Amino acid sequence: MSEHAKYEKKSTITKGLTDSLHIRIPYNPAYIQRIRQIMGRQWESKLKVWIIPYTIAAVQEFINQFDPDDVQITPEL
Repeated sequence: MSEHAKYEKKSTITKGLTDSLHIRIPYNPAYIQRIRQIMGRQWESKLKVWIIPYTIAAVQEFINQFDPDDVQITPEL
């Protein structure tokens, strides 16, 4: 099994702190380039997640960058 086969095919959004969202994306250089377009995004290496602000602007930019069919949103959101 390759290293990339361990990753899920869909991106996952979960609730972070009160003002942030955690995003797990499959490793793909194009996805990394897309998420870097979101203002205020950060990479959290210990958790292996991208953190974006929980704002309308950041969520809208995420929606613009990723196909909604490829995103799984957890129930708490």
